[in-house]
Amino acid sequence: MKKTPKIIFEQERDFSDKINATFNFITANFKTLFLSLLYLTGPLVLIGGIFGGLVQIAALEVGNIGQDTKNSSPAELFGEIMGRNTAYLFSANYFLSLVFLFFASVMVASTVYAFIIEYIHSDDPKTITIEMVWARVKSLYLTILSSILSVTLALAVVLLVFGFFISLIVSGAGSGISANLAMFLAGLLALLTIIYLGIIFILNTSIVAFEDISVWDAFGRANYLIQQKWWSTFGLIMVFAIINYFLSLVFSAPSVIVTIMKVLKIGGGASENIPLIITSIIATIGRVLISSLTYVALTFQYFNLVERKDGTSLKSQISAIGQKKTFENEDEEY
Repeated sequence: MKKTPKIIFEQERDFSDKINATFNFITANFKTLFLSLLYLTGPLVLIGGIFGGLVQIAALEVGNIGQDTKNSSPAELFGEIMGRNTAYLFSANYFLSLVFLFFASVMVASTVYAFIIEYIHSDDPKTITIEMVWARVKSLYLTILSSILSVTLALAVVLLVFGFFISLIVSGAGSGISANLAMFLAGLLALLTIIYLGIIFILNTSIVAFEDISVWDAFGRANYLIQQKWWSTFGLIMVFAIINYFLSLVFSAPSVIVTIMKVLKIGGGASENIPLIITSIIATIGRVLISSLTYVALTFQYFNLVERKDGTSLKSQISAIGQKKTFENEDEEY
């Protein structure tokens, strides 16, 4: 069987090359990568999708509130709406949906990075199996989870600091145009800071996956790599966010159709909520699987930045050339 030409990760790429390389990689390895994602993330996504469907059913019940409270006053109606919204937003189903989808997203990142590591070390990518990916995932999952949690914690601390300063502005400035302007500017600065740091730290997962450094050392490494390349990283993330959004619409379409039918009272019966749960699962699986595109793109950006900063691949090639000459000289002597 003829070997498939491998895509080289360790090289510099311009913006369009990274996008093309991402889709070329996905296309060339679609079967094994897709099955790995489906097998490894499927159970988590399935459970999260079921809970998400139950939350969606509870949310739609708010739409029927007018029929239940025809003779209620506006205040009573508002209180009923708020009560029902609070009930499903803070319900166990909503919480469990978020928890399972969070762990599923970590599994997606771990699976993509595990597959790419196997790909880089493999002579023939066609020989990569789901079992090989799973074995690699088991050593990566907790590291990726720790990285994501540490970034979340760091951004939360930044947000709390800005919240503290905003509260000081509110308490000190009182009311008026100047106070409102100060609050607006502080809030805007907080948002821009979170976006700026978020784009830097989004590289942390790639760093801990491909380098033998701690989760906390990855913060400094990410800041080092992204210098003068923040905007290109931001642009790449935005491009794939848009791509992910439009691709997700395809998987979300059945859920939207079923939701509209439920609102319009089309169909019914004791099992009227089952299609909503099934389509919610389909939409959730689609969104989670599509998010793998972003992690592949981040991997190409990571190696691009490493090559620009450290020239690791170039150094290896130079070292290999030196070794080759040594071996040739030894042969000549004999």
